Amino acid sequence: MALSKREQKGFVVLSILLISLIIFYFLTPLIFYTRQNRGEVNDMLKDWIDSVNAINSIEVGSKPDSLFYFDPNDVVISKLQKLGVNGYALINWLKYRESGSRFSAPEDILKVYSLDSTLASKLIPYVRFNTKIVKNEKYTQASAVKNSKERVFTRDSSSVREYENKRIVSKDIFVIEINTADTAEFAVLNGIGPVLSSRIVLYRAALGGFFDVEQLKEVYGMPASTIDKNLKYLSVDSLSVKKINVNRVALRQLKSHPYIDFYLAKAIVEYRKENNSIKSVEEVLSFKEVKPQLKNKLAVYLSVE
Repeated sequence: MALSKREQKGFVVLSILLISLIIFYFLTPLIFYTRQNRGEVNDMLKDWIDSVNAINSIEVGSKPDSLFYFDPNDVVISKLQKLGVNGYALINWLKYRESGSRFSAPEDILKVYSLDSTLASKLIPYVRFNTKIVKNEKYTQASAVKNSKERVFTRDSSSVREYENKRIVSKDIFVIEINTADTAEFAVLNGIGPVLSSRIVLYRAALGGFFDVEQLKEVYGMPASTIDKNLKYLSVDSLSVKKINVNRVALRQLKSHPYIDFYLAKAIVEYRKENNSIKSVEEVLSFKEVKPQLKNKLAVYLSVE
């Protein structure tokens, strides 16, 4: 059935209207997408990228700076890294020791999951045990080098026993200073993997540093029990906390702090404008916008100069 000219025109107009509505529907979000929205999304993307980079950074290995003799049961993190042990290999090495297991022969380092076999083959000849725990007689060491001097210790000599009594073999070497530790060091702790370790570092940056180990429990997804069972491996240098000068910091920076919400940030800025400056931290702490449970914590991070 043929359409009349009038019906044909009506059909064309209706088609144009439908196409216009479809285009308007899809373009509206782009038209009204404000600069502020883009800024918020960009910030979210940046946080996500930083988180991913923090996780990936512990997976990147490096070539050894130089090879030197070491005891796999006692060697500290910094020296393992100089030997080229990084990323998950470093984490698994330390967790192997934390589990109570010990390396008894040089080849035992091959038990470390994720340790590159080529690197392991280079390290095995440099393994030296400072204790009497040696599984294979051919690897018994007749000497131990300390700095530039040599002292001879044999497995059956009294010198070995004297040396072992004096040497410190404790988990103190694993104590982590939480304001300077990186993600790889946090991941060594029991119950903390790469995700939680990256969150700790990001939260620390947002705070400006920790003043108390208990603050680790505030990290998103962190079980309080995990921190409790790791307390003996943690320390904090509260002097490294970065303070916020409430007389100079901008609103956006204020509200980005975990202990300061938008309403408190706004109150600080408005009070500062009305009074030219804030004379003491106590003035801020007296604001009704300060949450009672955060008052003492917030005081650590505020400064008026």
